[in-house]
Amino acid sequence: MSRMLFVILLVVIIQDVSGQKKVKVTAKGSYVSLDLAPDQIKEKALAEAKRDALMKAGVAESIAVSDFLYTFEDNEKFQEIFQAFTSTETGGEVIVDKFTENRSVNEFNALVITVEIEATVFVHDEKEDPTLNIKIEGIEDNYKNGEYLKFTVTAGTDGYLKIFNVTEDYNSLLYPYLDEKVVSYSDDPKFMLKALQKTTFPVNKYFPDGYTLEITKPEKNKEFNLLIFVFTRENIAFLEDGSDVKKIMEWIYSIPMDKRKVVQVGFVISR
Repeated sequence: MSRMLFVILLVVIIQDVSGQKKVKVTAKGSYVSLDLAPDQIKEKALAEAKRDALMKAGVAESIAVSDFLYTFEDNEKFQEIFQAFTSTETGGEVIVDKFTENRSVNEFNALVITVEIEATVFVHDEKEDPTLNIKIEGIEDNYKNGEYLKFTVTAGTDGYLKIFNVTEDYNSLLYPYLDEKVVSYSDDPKFMLKALQKTTFPVNKYFPDGYTLEITKPEKNKEFNLLIFVFTRENIAFLEDGSDVKKIMEWIYSIPMDKRKVVQVGFVISR
């Protein structure tokens, strides 16, 4: 047995109402290094646990695990705000429900980190639909605090869009926006993007300058933002609290791969 991988302890299969197969697993992964920083070793151990979880859930063995992390041009890595959420192009996606780790030093004075996860694996039999695509233009890498954000989205086919904004400190459903106090400020949740037509966001006429970009906490000089665009053929409502990242990812993963296109765009706000 490879020292990097451990055996899955538990597998439970659940079929949800959308037809997606969800597999509950308990898995372990380990990584050893003399050179890497502890956080880097932990990430690699976690990747091994996810890889084994995907394989035991019936996803093909030749899988490439890719965390929802964003690397900016200044080489500062977007913090692991997704709490170990993982995406793979081979038919499976993982959400880590619980996470524990153990650290030790081996006989070569190398740091050994072992992680144990309880996770939900979404298993997809279908493949991505290449016609279900969007092109996003106009988002810069860097903005000053107080600037406005405007961008365009061109859809390859008719469909509906949800946009989530995720930072280290807060998460929200950016579009369609709902204002419970001023109804006219709310976006139309039934608005459809037309095939090959460029749509400018914000679409609401009451925000002609764009979305206001502000650093959430006054003590911070820089904030990392990640926009998650979810484009679907059908108007699938997101009914959960937009501040819960886990709920966001569960909603995305519950949509079959051939019925959604997910695009991520990151940027930095600085004072």
